[in-house]
This record gives sequence, C-alpha cells and structure tokens, in this order.
Amino acid sequence: MPREITILSSEDHDLYALAHAAEGIAGAASVREIDDGAAVQVLREDGVSLLTVYAPRQLHTYGEIERLLPDAPDVTLPTWWSDAFAPWGEVGEAGVSIALRLALGLGAVCLVED
Repeated sequence: MPREITILSSEDHDLYALAHAAEGIAGAASVREIDDGAAVQVLREDGVSLLTVYAPRQLHTYGEIERLLPDAPDVTLPTWWSDAFAPWGEVGEAGVSIALRLALGLGAVCLVED
C-alpha cells in the first residue's frame, strides 16, 4: 500500500510543474505521463517510481472537500485537488519531498498520510 498524498492548490499544475519540483531531488531521473495523461510519474534511472501524481480536479464547494477529506484545512475556493502516491521507505521519501516542493511552488497545502 503506497503513501497517500493530497495536494490542494488555488491553481492547476502539469507535467512541467512536477518536473521543476523534482529538479535536484536525489534519485529523480525522469518524468513521464501514464494512463493517457491521467497521471504523471517521477522515476529513478532504473525505472522505479518515486511519485505518481494524478491530474488535478477542480472543486467548488467546501462540503465536497470535507466529504473527501474530513480533517481538511481551510482553502480558498475553487481549489484544485490532486491525489498522489509515493512508495513506503527510502524511495518514497524522495517522492514525498517532490510532492512537498510541488505544493510549495504552487502555494498549496500538501497532506501526507503516514
């Protein structure tokens, strides 16, 4: 079971924003789209996934956010919701770091389930 990460941001993001967030993270070698663009992955050189981020969905009501995330922080509406997943262990730590850098670059909230 991978680590679940939720990113709530006031703006949309794409493959380029994720690639920028991955720059300088040890082990991050490439970024690719998967599932016909439904998600973007950051990979190590050996092809192991560090982080998978699904395309953001725009949410317009706080009730919808609270239904999906009962302990949701206050966010500005509308907000973009992105699900992301990183493996457990050392590989996953790099993935979590990338997710946190993505959120920082977007001025977003990043919630990592531990």
